[in-house]
Amino acid sequence: MATASVQRADRAIVVRSEQPAGAVAVRGIRNGLVAGVAMAMVMMVLGAFDQGFFAAPSAIWAFWAGPSAYTPHALSASVVIGAMGHMMNSAILGIAFALIAARVIRPDGAAAAMIAGTTFALVALAVMFKAVLPLSPNGAIVIGSAALWIWIVGHAAFGMVGGSLYDRWR
Repeated sequence: MATASVQRADRAIVVRSEQPAGAVAVRGIRNGLVAGVAMAMVMMVLGAFDQGFFAAPSAIWAFWAGPSAYTPHALSASVVIGAMGHMMNSAILGIAFALIAARVIRPDGAAAAMIAGTTFALVALAVMFKAVLPLSPNGAIVIGSAALWIWIVGHAAFGMVGGSLYDRWR
């Protein structure tokens, strides 16, 4: 990233040049993967007190494979495949957030980036629950795999970490 700093009186003005979309996308993948790990940790720990430690990743694969793949209390192939699907989704959403943040929102500072990231993640959750999951008969498995507050906290963790990393690594 090329930056130029100009001193005027008692403040500094920082001018950032446009970054190529490819560079922003690579940062988005990195940020999304790290944020996805944070979200998975939150969801699995809180899920242990709800439907089961492995409920969230297992439900991701059960969305595609059907109810027999849902194993919330046991480490299984569904958990591993679901975790891989979660990380793929995290990378995709990381790219989307990085491009939106770099081209549209342009948050200035860590707090603004964290608020933007959290808002993005909660909007993604709302779209998932209201538009994507209802399209499949197995969508109810995902929705029921954790209490709504756990989904909200998990997505907020994704957004806070993703936004913080966006600010740190842009």
